[in-house]
Amino acid sequence: MASATRAGKRNRELEEKLEQVQEREKRLKTSACAAAEHLVCAITHELPLDPVTAEDGFIYEERDIKEWIRKKQADGDAVTSPRTNAQMGTKLLPAVQVRNNIKDLVSNGVIDGELAKQWKKSMDAKEKVETTKKRVEHGDVDAMLDLGKWYRHGKFGLTKSDEESYKWYKQAADLKDTRGMASAGWRLVKGVGVEKSGRHGLVLISLAAERGSDCACAYLGSWYLRGKHGLPKDKEEAMRLLRRATDGSCSVHHLNGEFKKKAKAMLQELETIDDEENDAGDGE
Repeated sequence: MASATRAGKRNRELEEKLEQVQEREKRLKTSACAAAEHLVCAITHELPLDPVTAEDGFIYEERDIKEWIRKKQADGDAVTSPRTNAQMGTKLLPAVQVRNNIKDLVSNGVIDGELAKQWKKSMDAKEKVETTKKRVEHGDVDAMLDLGKWYRHGKFGLTKSDEESYKWYKQAADLKDTRGMASAGWRLVKGVGVEKSGRHGLVLISLAAERGSDCACAYLGSWYLRGKHGLPKDKEEAMRLLRRATDGSCSVHHLNGEFKKKAKAMLQELETIDDEENDAGDGE
């Protein structure tokens, strides 16, 4: 009987200690989450990947606070704090310890919920870009093309930039990659992200078409159809190129679905006109 009583007492003591530990952990987590709110960038409302301390004493995502300052200066306005709206200087200091703390707090589950979920997603994107740039250093043209596409659309945390997009496509084109030739050539013809140079652009796109790019064939076919970018109107050449772009005979496939539909529609229009002309000839 006495033994059972002592055992029951020990169990109650263990339960009380467990409750105390759980309560202490709960308080610590609540305190950490409250502290985490002070780590959130006031511009992005997210935990920063590359935190810096501004002259207002608050933490910001480096890229976004730099853009905030740039815009203020470009507009001729005084630089103000995104948090307090008070005027501040432009000096920024790397917050390496803050970055390490954020990583530890998220990794250990102290910071959870949407804040942690978005931070992990952004960190994965950053690491994907960094890995891709390392592949570029080893001459990987697929990595160059990926970066060109990501900068074009502003994906994986990259700031949308036509100039950066062209730079990566050109790098692939310089290595004689057919897809890079077509993409860099189009930008030269249009003057997107680079000074316009129709002649140079057409040379690259024509080379890409000769090397089997369905995208280059679609570009040239649509321009021959309309007589654009220095090319003459040429229905036969337009039909030939558009047919190559859409019938699967090209060896390099990188034409997106939307433009492929347009190319097919243009080809169908040309073939309908051609049939009508044949019909007219038969009736004479």
